[in-house]
Amino acid sequence: MEGKSPVQITVDNWIESWNNRDLNRILENYADTAELFDPKTKEVFPDKFTLVGTDEIKKYFSVVLNVFPELKIKPLGLWIKGHTALLEYYIYTAEDTKIDVISKFYLNKDYKIQGHFIYYGLSYKELKEEKPN
Repeated sequence: MEGKSPVQITVDNWIESWNNRDLNRILENYADTAELFDPKTKEVFPDKFTLVGTDEIKKYFSVVLNVFPELKIKPLGLWIKGHTALLEYYIYTAEDTKIDVISKFYLNKDYKIQGHFIYYGLSYKELKEEKPN
């Protein structure tokens, strides 16, 4: 990891932890008081949009790992400014199914994720393939 910033090391560890399906290691990247903003949390916690603390985040991520046993993350780009990182990536939920995602991470002074915003979209190819009726 020589030459990498502490922010990049945290993000790389986060990706590797997801790809290894290591829930405890995923959570090690988050501050105890971290906040996760993910529109998909409504599917697991209908009364919440924001999850606060690693206990709530752990419950949500464990559901994600159980629902998508083949989940893999393929990073596409990483932009870092100070303690903020913007990561563009694909989530593969099966061999031929991918989701275009952007995560914005706000890291604290210890380089733990304090705030994590997740945005979902379609890939450019999928948008071009849509045809009006």
